[in-house]
Amino acid sequence: MNISIHTAHNVAINYTPAGVLERVLATIIDFAFLFGLFFIGGMALSIMNKFTSMNLALIIFVILLSFYHLVCEYAFNGRSLGKYTMRLQVVKLNGKKLTFWDCMLRWIFRLIDISISSGVVALVSIVVSKRSQRLGDMSAGTTVIRHERSVTLKQMSQFDAPEEYEVVFQQAALLSDKDINIIKDVLREVNKNRNYGLLAPLAKKIKEVTGIETNMIPLDFVKTILKDYTHLANGYD
Repeated sequence: MNISIHTAHNVAINYTPAGVLERVLATIIDFAFLFGLFFIGGMALSIMNKFTSMNLALIIFVILLSFYHLVCEYAFNGRSLGKYTMRLQVVKLNGKKLTFWDCMLRWIFRLIDISISSGVVALVSIVVSKRSQRLGDMSAGTTVIRHERSVTLKQMSQFDAPEEYEVVFQQAALLSDKDINIIKDVLREVNKNRNYGLLAPLAKKIKEVTGIETNMIPLDFVKTILKDYTHLANGYD
């Protein structure tokens, strides 16, 4: 099952929703990180006890840790340490940028979804929901997606085009995020092993999906499609 998210220009991009196990593992990693902070913080507080009230310092420390998910998801675009490790990210279903209020709603409902119910409410709602959402996601209009692989900055910018770039094939918007990943994989294989025989069938398949008719040579056509798609997905006119 894929989740279709529309950008500001109504370009549908398909994402794979994060599975229950992946979200549980991300939560465990976050808990392990927080436990480590508690341990280190406890040692620091023991040293600070000579200079300040232990109780006051402990209260401040607990409050800071309580806001961990709220701060991380807002500051790091929907990711905590656990989500980053598991290649997960909180995203808006309408394609807009995650706001502080979105993160706040998810954080408030975390008390019901995870803290009070020990994760039972979150588990049930994620399994039952069509978009793999817990209550916090439903209230904020978000969900958690899984990125198939890490992408380097070089790979991300390889097919970027300047804002003044003029889209050649508007039909590139008909391709899914999965289609684009396949196209990039084929191009990487072509560049690595000089296997140019892969380009003709790839170009033919793109034309079948999009309905594009062109005599452009396969390599130029495929690269243009990627630039067009990236430009449209980034929300440029």
